[in-house]
Amino acid sequence: MKNKPGSIPWILIGLFLLVMGLYFLIHPQETLLSVAWMFGLTMLVSGAADLVVYAARKWVYGLSGWFLADGIIDVLLGVVFLCNGWVAVEVLPYVLAVWAVGSGIVKCAGALVYRKGGMPFWGVQFGVGVVVLLFGVAVLLHPMIAVAAISAVIAILLITQGLMALMRGLFASFPNR
Repeated sequence: MKNKPGSIPWILIGLFLLVMGLYFLIHPQETLLSVAWMFGLTMLVSGAADLVVYAARKWVYGLSGWFLADGIIDVLLGVVFLCNGWVAVEVLPYVLAVWAVGSGIVKCAGALVYRKGGMPFWGVQFGVGVVVLLFGVAVLLHPMIAVAAISAVIAILLITQGLMALMRGLFASFPNR
C-alpha cells in the first residue's frame, strides 16, 4: 500500500485537533480564555474600524454620538479582554447571557409581529426566542453553564474535525475503485 501525498499531514492535523478537542473538553476555563482572547481581538478591530469610519465620514453620520460611543466601547472592551484574559473569562459568560436575553426578547417580539402579519411559521421563531431567552436567564443565574456550553461545543467540533482529518489521512493511501 503506497502512501499518497498529503496523508501524513492529514494524520498529523487530525491528531492535533483530537488532542486540542480533548484538552478543551477537560479544561473548560482554558477554552473560555482562548475564546475571550479572540473576542477581545475581534472587538478591538471592530471598534477601531468604527472609529476610522466615523472620523472619515462624520458628515454622513451627523456627528452621531452613538456611533462614536459604540466604537470607543468596542475598543475599550477589546483592550480589556486582550490585556487581562482572566477578567475576560469572568465577564464573557455575562456578556453572552445579556446578549442571549436581548436576542431572545427581540426574536419573540419579531415573531409576534409576524403573527399579526399572518406569516406562517411565526411560532418557530417564537419558540427559538423563548429557548434563547431561557438560556440567557440560566447563564445569568449560573455562569458556569456558559463556560461548559462554550467548551463542550468547541471541543466536540475539534474532535469531529480531528476524526475527519484522520480518516482522510488513513484512507488517502487506498486506491480509487
